[in-house]
Amino acid sequence: MASDSETERVVRISKIAGRYLVFDLQDVVYLRRHHNICAVFVGTMPQNPTQNIFMGLPVELLAAEASVLLNKGAAYIADEAVEHLSRLSAMDETGRKAYLQSLKTQRRKAQATMDEERAARSAEAKARHLGAKAKKQQPPSEPLVAEEPLFDSAPQPEFSPASVSTPTPRTVSAAPGITPGTSAGLIDGCTELTAASAPKPSPLFAHLNSKGYFITPGLRFGGDYSVYPGDPFRFHAHFMATSYEWEEELTMLDLVASGRLGTAVKKGYLLGGQRPRTDGGDGRGGLVDGGEVRAFCMEWAGM
Repeated sequence: MASDSETERVVRISKIAGRYLVFDLQDVVYLRRHHNICAVFVGTMPQNPTQNIFMGLPVELLAAEASVLLNKGAAYIADEAVEHLSRLSAMDETGRKAYLQSLKTQRRKAQATMDEERAARSAEAKARHLGAKAKKQQPPSEPLVAEEPLFDSAPQPEFSPASVSTPTPRTVSAAPGITPGTSAGLIDGCTELTAASAPKPSPLFAHLNSKGYFITPGLRFGGDYSVYPGDPFRFHAHFMATSYEWEEELTMLDLVASGRLGTAVKKGYLLGGQRPRTDGGDGRGGLVDGGEVRAFCMEWAGM
Protein backbone atom coordinates (compact mmCIF):
# COMPACT_ATOMS: atom_id res chain seq x y z
CA MET A 1 0.00 0.00 0.00
CA ALA A 2 1.34 3.44 -0.92
CA SER A 3 2.38 5.73 1.88
CA ASP A 4 0.90 9.18 2.45
CA SER A 5 4.16 10.86 1.46
CA GLU A 6 4.08 9.02 -1.87
CA THR A 7 0.46 9.87 -2.65
CA GLU A 8 1.11 13.55 -1.86
CA ARG A 9 4.26 13.74 -3.97
CA VAL A 10 4.67 16.80 -6.20
CA VAL A 11 6.59 16.03 -9.38
CA ARG A 12 9.15 18.41 -10.83
CA ILE A 13 8.76 18.85 -14.61
CA SER A 14 11.78 20.41 -16.30
CA LYS A 15 10.96 22.58 -19.29
CA ILE A 16 13.92 22.53 -21.67
CA ALA A 17 13.71 23.93 -25.22
CA GLY A 18 9.93 23.76 -25.13
CA ARG A 19 9.89 20.09 -24.04
CA TYR A 20 8.52 18.79 -20.75
CA LEU A 21 10.93 16.29 -19.18
CA VAL A 22 11.04 14.28 -15.95
CA PHE A 23 14.47 13.09 -14.81
CA ASP A 24 13.72 11.51 -11.42
CA LEU A 25 13.03 7.76 -11.57
CA GLN A 26 10.79 7.86 -8.50
CA ASP A 27 8.70 10.59 -10.13
CA VAL A 28 8.31 8.45 -13.26
CA VAL A 29 7.09 5.51 -11.16
CA TYR A 30 4.73 7.77 -9.21
CA LEU A 31 3.16 9.26 -12.35
CA ARG A 32 2.52 5.85 -13.87
CA ARG A 33 1.20 4.31 -10.66
CA HIS A 34 -1.02 7.11 -9.35
CA HIS A 35 -1.92 9.29 -12.36
CA ASN A 36 -1.89 6.85 -15.32
CA ILE A 37 0.79 8.92 -17.05
CA CYS A 38 3.19 6.78 -19.10
CA ALA A 39 5.18 9.41 -21.05
CA VAL A 40 7.95 8.38 -23.45
CA PHE A 41 11.57 7.55 -22.65
CA VAL A 42 13.88 9.74 -24.73
CA GLY A 43 17.31 9.36 -23.05
CA THR A 44 20.17 7.08 -24.01
CA MET A 45 21.15 4.07 -21.95
CA PRO A 46 24.44 4.62 -20.05
CA GLN A 47 25.74 1.13 -20.87
CA ASN A 48 24.91 1.36 -24.58
CA PRO A 49 24.69 5.00 -25.64
CA THR A 50 24.97 4.39 -29.40
CA GLN A 51 21.76 2.41 -29.81
CA ASN A 52 18.36 4.01 -30.36
CA ILE A 53 15.93 1.15 -29.72
CA PHE A 54 15.68 0.98 -25.94
CA MET A 55 15.66 4.42 -24.37
CA GLY A 56 16.22 5.53 -20.79
CA LEU A 57 15.68 8.57 -18.59
CA PRO A 58 14.46 11.24 -18.92
CA VAL A 59 10.87 10.78 -20.02
CA GLU A 60 9.13 13.37 -22.17
CA LEU A 61 5.57 14.37 -21.37
CA LEU A 62 3.02 15.51 -23.88
CA ALA A 63 1.77 19.04 -23.37
CA ALA A 64 -1.61 17.53 -22.52
CA GLU A 65 -0.03 15.30 -19.85
CA ALA A 66 1.81 18.23 -18.27
CA SER A 67 -1.39 20.30 -18.30
CA VAL A 68 -3.38 17.55 -16.55
CA LEU A 69 -0.75 17.20 -13.83
CA LEU A 70 -0.67 20.96 -13.27
CA ASN A 71 -4.46 21.13 -12.97
CA LYS A 72 -4.39 18.29 -10.43
CA GLY A 73 -1.68 20.00 -8.40
CA ALA A 74 0.49 16.90 -8.78
CA ALA A 75 3.39 18.66 -10.50
CA TYR A 76 5.08 21.98 -11.08
CA ILE A 77 7.13 23.22 -14.02
CA ALA A 78 10.65 24.61 -13.70
CA ASP A 79 12.16 26.43 -16.66
CA GLU A 80 15.69 25.05 -16.41
CA ALA A 81 17.43 27.78 -18.43
CA VAL A 82 15.90 30.59 -16.37
CA GLU A 83 16.11 28.88 -12.97
CA HIS A 84 19.74 27.81 -13.28
CA LEU A 85 20.95 31.32 -14.04
CA SER A 86 18.85 33.02 -11.38
CA ARG A 87 19.35 30.50 -8.55
CA LEU A 88 23.05 29.83 -9.03
CA SER A 89 23.92 33.51 -9.26
CA ALA A 90 21.91 34.27 -6.10
CA MET A 91 23.11 31.30 -4.03
CA ASP A 92 24.79 32.27 -0.75
CA GLU A 93 27.24 30.31 1.40
CA THR A 94 24.45 28.76 3.47
CA GLY A 95 22.71 27.38 0.40
CA ARG A 96 25.97 26.04 -0.96
CA LYS A 97 26.75 24.22 2.29
CA ALA A 98 23.24 22.77 2.41
CA TYR A 99 23.62 21.43 -1.13
CA LEU A 100 27.01 19.87 -0.37
CA GLN A 101 25.56 18.30 2.77
CA SER A 102 22.74 16.76 0.72
CA LEU A 103 25.37 15.21 -1.59
CA LYS A 104 27.20 13.76 1.40
CA THR A 105 23.93 12.28 2.68
CA GLN A 106 23.28 10.65 -0.70
CA ARG A 107 26.81 9.26 -0.70
CA ARG A 108 26.35 7.72 2.75
CA LYS A 109 23.11 6.09 1.64
CA ALA A 110 24.77 4.73 -1.49
CA GLN A 111 27.70 3.44 0.58
CA ALA A 112 25.33 1.69 3.00
CA THR A 113 23.52 0.03 0.10
CA MET A 114 26.81 -1.13 -1.43
CA ASP A 115 27.96 -2.52 1.94
CA GLU A 116 24.72 -4.51 2.31
CA GLU A 117 25.05 -5.96 -1.19
CA ARG A 118 28.71 -6.81 -0.60
CA ALA A 119 27.90 -8.55 2.71
CA ALA A 120 25.13 -10.57 1.04
CA ARG A 121 27.46 -11.69 -1.76
CA SER A 122 30.16 -12.61 0.77
CA ALA A 123 27.73 -14.69 2.85
CA GLU A 124 26.48 -16.48 -0.27
CA ALA A 125 30.03 -17.27 -1.41
CA LYS A 126 30.94 -18.54 2.06
CA ALA A 127 27.90 -20.82 2.13
CA ARG A 128 28.81 -22.27 -1.26
CA HIS A 129 32.41 -22.84 -0.12
CA LEU A 130 31.32 -24.64 3.07
CA GLY A 131 28.91 -26.81 1.11
CA ALA A 132 31.61 -27.83 -1.36
CA LYS A 133 34.07 -28.53 1.47
CA ALA A 134 31.57 -30.73 3.32
CA LYS A 135 30.88 -32.65 0.14
CA LYS A 136 34.60 -33.34 -0.37
CA GLN A 137 35.02 -34.61 3.21
CA GLN A 138 32.39 -37.34 2.80
CA PRO A 139 34.10 -40.82 2.53
CA PRO A 140 33.58 -42.44 -0.86
CA SER A 141 31.50 -45.59 -0.93
CA GLU A 142 33.75 -48.68 -1.39
CA PRO A 143 32.71 -51.30 -3.94
CA LEU A 144 31.76 -54.78 -2.63
CA VAL A 145 34.25 -56.56 -4.95
CA ALA A 146 37.68 -55.10 -5.46
CA GLU A 147 38.38 -54.34 -9.06
CA GLU A 148 41.84 -55.03 -10.44
CA PRO A 149 43.00 -53.24 -13.53
CA LEU A 150 43.70 -55.36 -16.59
CA PHE A 151 46.77 -53.36 -17.46
CA ASP A 152 49.40 -51.85 -15.24
CA SER A 153 49.14 -48.12 -15.04
CA ALA A 154 51.45 -45.52 -13.68
CA PRO A 155 50.64 -44.34 -10.16
CA GLN A 156 48.58 -41.19 -10.06
CA PRO A 157 50.11 -38.25 -8.22
CA GLU A 158 48.40 -37.22 -5.03
CA PHE A 159 47.36 -33.64 -4.57
CA SER A 160 47.60 -32.10 -1.16
CA PRO A 161 45.15 -29.43 -0.06
CA ALA A 162 48.02 -26.97 0.15
CA SER A 163 48.56 -27.21 -3.61
CA VAL A 164 45.07 -25.88 -4.38
CA SER A 165 45.25 -22.19 -5.15
CA THR A 166 42.89 -20.00 -3.17
CA PRO A 167 41.60 -16.77 -4.68
CA THR A 168 42.98 -13.66 -3.11
CA PRO A 169 40.34 -11.25 -1.86
CA ARG A 170 39.97 -8.09 -3.86
CA THR A 171 40.64 -4.83 -2.18
CA VAL A 172 37.56 -2.71 -1.74
CA SER A 173 37.95 0.70 -3.28
CA ALA A 174 36.49 3.84 -1.85
CA ALA A 175 32.90 4.70 -2.61
CA PRO A 176 32.49 6.51 -5.93
CA GLY A 177 31.39 10.09 -5.97
CA ILE A 178 27.72 10.92 -6.35
CA THR A 179 26.54 12.50 -9.58
CA PRO A 180 22.94 13.68 -9.05
CA GLY A 181 20.57 12.76 -11.84
CA THR A 182 18.46 15.86 -11.26
CA SER A 183 19.02 19.41 -10.09
CA ALA A 184 16.04 19.36 -7.73
CA GLY A 185 18.32 19.52 -4.70
CA LEU A 186 19.95 22.65 -6.06
CA ILE A 187 16.98 24.33 -7.72
CA ASP A 188 13.68 23.42 -6.10
CA GLY A 189 11.44 26.31 -7.10
CA CYS A 190 8.78 26.49 -9.78
CA THR A 191 8.58 28.99 -12.62
CA GLU A 192 5.65 31.35 -12.93
CA LEU A 193 3.85 30.44 -16.14
CA THR A 194 2.07 32.84 -18.43
CA ALA A 195 -0.76 31.90 -20.74
CA ALA A 196 1.69 31.71 -23.65
CA SER A 197 4.26 29.56 -21.82
CA ALA A 198 1.81 27.17 -20.14
CA PRO A 199 1.38 23.72 -21.71
CA LYS A 200 -1.54 23.53 -24.10
CA PRO A 201 -4.39 21.51 -22.58
CA SER A 202 -6.39 18.81 -24.33
CA PRO A 203 -9.95 18.43 -23.03
CA LEU A 204 -10.31 14.95 -24.57
CA PHE A 205 -7.06 13.78 -22.95
CA ALA A 206 -8.14 15.15 -19.56
CA HIS A 207 -11.55 13.50 -19.94
CA LEU A 208 -10.09 10.07 -20.73
CA ASN A 209 -7.47 10.37 -17.99
CA SER A 210 -10.19 11.18 -15.44
CA LYS A 211 -11.95 7.94 -16.44
CA GLY A 212 -8.87 5.88 -15.55
CA TYR A 213 -7.52 5.24 -19.05
CA PHE A 214 -3.83 5.10 -19.89
CA ILE A 215 -2.95 7.20 -22.93
CA THR A 216 0.11 7.20 -25.18
CA PRO A 217 0.88 9.00 -28.47
CA GLY A 218 -1.18 7.43 -31.23
CA LEU A 219 0.60 8.36 -34.42
CA ARG A 220 1.48 4.74 -35.27
CA PHE A 221 -2.25 3.90 -35.31
CA GLY A 222 -3.32 7.00 -37.21
CA GLY A 223 -4.76 9.06 -34.34
CA ASP A 224 -3.77 11.60 -31.73
CA TYR A 225 -3.74 9.10 -28.86
CA SER A 226 -3.75 5.37 -28.20
CA VAL A 227 -6.14 4.63 -25.34
CA TYR A 228 -5.60 1.64 -23.04
CA PRO A 229 -8.03 0.29 -20.41
CA GLY A 230 -5.07 -0.40 -18.09
CA ASP A 231 -1.31 -0.28 -18.02
CA PRO A 232 0.12 -0.76 -21.55
CA PHE A 233 2.43 -3.43 -20.13
CA ARG A 234 -0.67 -5.58 -19.54
CA PHE A 235 -3.24 -4.49 -22.13
CA HIS A 236 -3.55 -3.72 -25.81
CA ALA A 237 -5.01 -0.39 -26.86
CA HIS A 238 -8.79 -0.47 -27.22
CA PHE A 239 -9.20 2.87 -29.01
CA MET A 240 -7.36 5.22 -31.31
CA ALA A 241 -8.56 8.69 -30.38
CA THR A 242 -8.64 12.02 -32.20
CA SER A 243 -9.56 15.36 -30.64
CA TYR A 244 -11.71 17.87 -32.51
CA GLU A 245 -13.08 21.32 -31.84
CA TRP A 246 -16.77 21.45 -31.00
CA GLU A 247 -17.78 23.27 -34.19
CA GLU A 248 -15.12 21.70 -36.40
CA GLU A 249 -16.52 20.18 -39.59
CA LEU A 250 -15.80 16.52 -40.26
CA THR A 251 -15.83 15.17 -43.79
CA MET A 252 -17.40 11.81 -44.47
CA LEU A 253 -14.17 10.65 -46.10
CA ASP A 254 -12.23 11.27 -42.87
CA LEU A 255 -14.81 9.39 -40.81
CA VAL A 256 -14.83 6.39 -43.16
CA ALA A 257 -11.03 6.30 -43.46
CA SER A 258 -10.50 6.61 -39.70
CA GLY A 259 -13.18 4.04 -38.93
CA ARG A 260 -11.73 1.52 -41.37
CA LEU A 261 -8.20 2.17 -40.13
CA GLY A 262 -9.28 1.63 -36.54
CA THR A 263 -10.97 -1.64 -37.41
CA ALA A 264 -7.94 -2.76 -39.44
CA VAL A 265 -5.70 -2.43 -36.38
CA LYS A 266 -8.37 -4.07 -34.18
CA LYS A 267 -9.33 -0.90 -32.35
CA GLY A 268 -12.31 1.36 -32.12
CA TYR A 269 -12.06 4.88 -33.50
CA LEU A 270 -12.84 7.38 -30.75
CA LEU A 271 -13.42 11.04 -31.46
CA GLY A 272 -14.44 13.76 -29.06
CA GLY A 273 -14.44 17.43 -28.22
CA GLN A 274 -15.46 19.95 -25.59
CA ARG A 275 -18.58 22.08 -25.65
CA PRO A 276 -17.72 25.78 -25.35
CA ARG A 277 -18.73 27.30 -22.03
CA THR A 278 -21.17 30.17 -22.34
CA ASP A 279 -21.05 33.26 -20.14
CA GLY A 280 -23.86 31.97 -17.97
CA GLY A 281 -22.45 28.46 -17.83
CA ASP A 282 -24.13 25.26 -18.90
CA GLY A 283 -24.53 23.75 -15.46
CA ARG A 284 -21.74 21.24 -15.95
CA GLY A 285 -18.20 21.79 -14.75
CA GLY A 286 -15.63 21.23 -17.45
CA LEU A 287 -12.20 19.69 -17.03
CA VAL A 288 -10.20 22.34 -18.85
CA ASP A 289 -11.80 25.80 -18.78
CA GLY A 290 -14.86 24.80 -20.73
CA GLY A 291 -18.05 22.79 -20.80
CA GLU A 292 -18.65 19.08 -20.91
CA VAL A 293 -16.60 16.72 -23.06
CA ARG A 294 -18.44 14.40 -25.43
CA ALA A 295 -16.82 11.33 -26.95
CA PHE A 296 -18.08 8.86 -29.57
CA CYS A 297 -16.71 5.54 -30.73
CA MET A 298 -16.97 4.24 -34.30
CA GLU A 299 -16.30 0.81 -35.76
CA TRP A 300 -16.33 -0.21 -39.41
CA ALA A 301 -18.24 -3.43 -39.99
CA GLY A 302 -19.64 -5.15 -43.05
CA MET A 303 -23.41 -4.94 -43.42
